[in-house]
Amino acid sequence: MFADTLPPAVIALILLGFGVFMFLMVSANKLLSRMMSGWKAVTERFPMRDINPTGDSFKNASGVIGNIGSGERGCFDIRIAQEGVCIYPSFARRRPCLVPWSAIRRVSVSDTSLLVTVDYERPFQFYLPARLLPTLQAKLSSELFHKAVSPFEAAKAALKDGTQPRWVSAIAGGAVKLA
Repeated sequence: MFADTLPPAVIALILLGFGVFMFLMVSANKLLSRMMSGWKAVTERFPMRDINPTGDSFKNASGVIGNIGSGERGCFDIRIAQEGVCIYPSFARRRPCLVPWSAIRRVSVSDTSLLVTVDYERPFQFYLPARLLPTLQAKLSSELFHKAVSPFEAAKAALKDGTQPRWVSAIAGGAVKLA
């Protein structure tokens, strides 16, 4: 009803204003993500250079960089190369980084995925599919790999060993018994 009484020019201006508002919101979100993640420092430490891609590419991979975590949606596109791992975050597509194999500090192996931890002063982790395990094992030292353990299993083991404070036994012990 209300739209029937407005002239077409006013409706066009409202729609244009909404489009501009959405563009500004997306731009501000990307800028804020770059600032919170410290992406500029990441690209200075791990600059992108000419690479020889192996063909493995993963869209919407999950991970954490600085104060930005992607959750399950994933905001990183990852390409495996001979020189290392190329990371293209959704908030800085034009400024990717190349993490050399030598900068990978740890790989947590689970049944479905690999959590790769990068040697960097801020949190820097990303997930890769478990099928890439042979590729990473060929490029990295075997000392960097370990079996990923769920927090629940770690708490259960600590309770068995008795290596936790008494108050943890009182709280976590009940949860372990329920499971």
